[in-house]
Amino acid sequence: MIRLSLIFVFGLFLCGAVYADSWPAAKLQARASSNGEFVVRVTPGGSMGDVYGYGGMPKGAFAKAEWYRFNGKSYEKVREANLLNPIAPVDIEVTNAGILVAIDNWHNLGIGNVLVFYSPSGEIIKKYTLLDLYSNTDLEKIEHTTSSIHWRCSGLSTFLASDKELGIADSLGGSFVFNPSTGSYDYRPNTGSCK
Repeated sequence: MIRLSLIFVFGLFLCGAVYADSWPAAKLQARASSNGEFVVRVTPGGSMGDVYGYGGMPKGAFAKAEWYRFNGKSYEKVREANLLNPIAPVDIEVTNAGILVAIDNWHNLGIGNVLVFYSPSGEIIKKYTLLDLYSNTDLEKIEHTTSSIHWRCSGLSTFLASDKELGIADSLGGSFVFNPSTGSYDYRPNTGSCK
């Protein structure tokens, strides 16, 4: 009996070292530009079979974005485009020029296209995977869980300072500063809030 109890307790310690991700259902998101000229609404897709770790599930439509522009009296829909996210981006930002930034993938932080910049016409300006942003050595330093690579600080890691500056604090203690108009970036080590 004591041996069985010890095996059970030891098993609990081993299980405690395994990290799993828990995700609420993806929901409709909307974000307005700081000047109020644009509102972008993102509707979740239904392509669970394209989510890492769910290969046997059904595939379907990817997330969809709709751009609305203020015409002086109300908002009118000016564009609709499919996004590269099978279900939904985790976060979105919208510049005063109507550029949409889709950040990470629902249930798959750090996997696939982690940043995609879309013009107000729905065209892709630039897209990045983690391999575009980090060396293999740096990627090995970032916490991995069952379905995600936790490259951004938890909590508020993204801030749109202006139309020319989107900042993202990373889990290595640095920060990226992107120009949403071009997708170009600068990495600044030891400047992030996650040290």
